[in-house]
Amino acid sequence: MHEYLNWMAKNTPTKWCNDSADVDDLRNALESGAIGCTTNPPLSYLTLTTSPEVFAAEVAKATGEPGDERAAQLIGVVVRHIAGLLTGVFEATGRVHGYVRAQVAPPLANDAEAMLSMGRLFASWAPNIMVKIPGTAAGVKVLEELAAEGIATTPTVNTTISQIIAVAEANERGIARAIAAGISPAPSTAAIVLGRLQDFLVALNEERAAGLSTYDLECAGIAVVKRAYRIVRERGYAQALMPAAFRCARQVTELAGADVVMTIHPAVQAAIAEADAAGTVARKLDAIDDEIDTEAVDRVSRALPEFVAAYEPDGLEPAQFGSFGANVMTLENFDVNGWQKLKTL
Repeated sequence: MHEYLNWMAKNTPTKWCNDSADVDDLRNALESGAIGCTTNPPLSYLTLTTSPEVFAAEVAKATGEPGDERAAQLIGVVVRHIAGLLTGVFEATGRVHGYVRAQVAPPLANDAEAMLSMGRLFASWAPNIMVKIPGTAAGVKVLEELAAEGIATTPTVNTTISQIIAVAEANERGIARAIAAGISPAPSTAAIVLGRLQDFLVALNEERAAGLSTYDLECAGIAVVKRAYRIVRERGYAQALMPAAFRCARQVTELAGADVVMTIHPAVQAAIAEADAAGTVARKLDAIDDEIDTEAVDRVSRALPEFVAAYEPDGLEPAQFGSFGANVMTLENFDVNGWQKLKTL
């Protein structure tokens, strides 16, 4: 059991999910207070290739030819299996928690019609599936449509506060349309992938010899989440924030106490357990309210204008979401290391 994460789940409003499609990882996480699971194409490919015996019967039933149809079918094999494992949590919480998140094809990030069709397909597999749609301009439109149909969503590939506001507003519009049509609104969690932003800033820092430390760049990611969280709370959005893609233990522990749904990879879960055992983690009920190191954030702001674009609420226009460097890197990773491999598996 992960003692810190179990403590956080029991004593603060902060909820968390397992950021892995591995069945053993999920079981361990559930024992430590996790309330759901997050998958993406690379994670689905990894579990299908490292634990083939778990999915062999269902994989044998997949009939799609190599290509996008095959990849979607294999995503379904993983996601339906996990949805079944989470049914108990889903029912015990009145269908509030116990969701598994399934991501549409990364190459479709700018094709609203294709993403909407795939999103509907994914949602049809089980009642406790959240459809992951990228926070591109096209994705924002799809999110509204899915919300209007009462389909649970997780907008993903959000590395900027501008995107978080856009997807939250889209969800609000969709909820209003659903209610008007007599449809019960579905929950939504907006993934803010701070580690993906950090990866992008690390690359820029090295390319430009900007001299920023790892500590500075870790602070930058935390600062974006804290500012996004304040905005979400102040505006009263129905959509919950989902901090994701953590790169170190303190990016989790310094957000504890927030009314969010984190998604935490097993490697970071282990890092938190190690830090907790070493006595370097403070079990604060309201760490989210602590100010981030402003000097570190200022250093990053001065050195990297791309961080400013991510940090300011009006830093990007929707048309720029898909071309922002951190989002391009993230979508390429999901595609190359997941979707393309699934197509021929």
